[in-house]
Amino acid sequence: MSNPVPSPAGPVQAPQVSLAERFPRIAKFFRLLKYFILSSIILTVMEIGFGYWLFSSRWNLLIDRSKMREYAEEVNQAPPVHPKYMDVYEKLFPNHVHTTLGQQIFINYGERMFLRVTEIDDKPHCACDLVYDIQMLKNKSLADLEWDGRLQDLEYGFGIEKFSTPEKCFDYTTNYYINVLLSRLDPNKFPHLVNKSMDNYTDDDFIEMIMMIHSMGKLDRFKTPAKFEEKMNYYREKLAKIRAQQGVAKK
Repeated sequence: MSNPVPSPAGPVQAPQVSLAERFPRIAKFFRLLKYFILSSIILTVMEIGFGYWLFSSRWNLLIDRSKMREYAEEVNQAPPVHPKYMDVYEKLFPNHVHTTLGQQIFINYGERMFLRVTEIDDKPHCACDLVYDIQMLKNKSLADLEWDGRLQDLEYGFGIEKFSTPEKCFDYTTNYYINVLLSRLDPNKFPHLVNKSMDNYTDDDFIEMIMMIHSMGKLDRFKTPAKFEEKMNYYREKLAKIRAQQGVAKK
């Protein structure tokens, strides 16, 4: 019995060569480019983090921690803002009361700077950066302090936030501005705000008060009637829409 004849072998295939082996210089370039991009990202993050740490702790160079704790305690003793005011405010500005200064810097300022976002009502904002201007009027030692630079509001705010909270900063600053506003309003022109308790305020009353506080008195029904009415209608409709949505959600 004869041995079987082996079948002829198929065609010999050439070995697979990767692109990196075919173009070693190009592969090396992209490998170096990848390392460069990763290194740049890491260094950028480190620089931002280090810069943020320096900025947020700079108050330590100017104010003793025990003194800053004393200033913060003044903030902590602020009574809560009227609940009806808070109900309206938090619906119109949902990211203002519980926001930290870090969120304000990275989200609010970041979007406004790089994305050119002009609408700030819904952007994070922390009231701790408003404390400095108020306490400087009440504390001579703080007013006499030589604070070099032009960012003392934020730098001081980080010190207050260290020993307080964004919520207490909001209570402290809002109560102050409400009292200042009511003391300056003419009772004959603004009887709906001056001559009655906040318990009896309407939504429109609170919206008007908030608008005047935010504009530092530049926007009111007498000075700028057209702009005032436009803004009032905007917030009135926004509040009604949010309340309607919340009502549907509860059902």
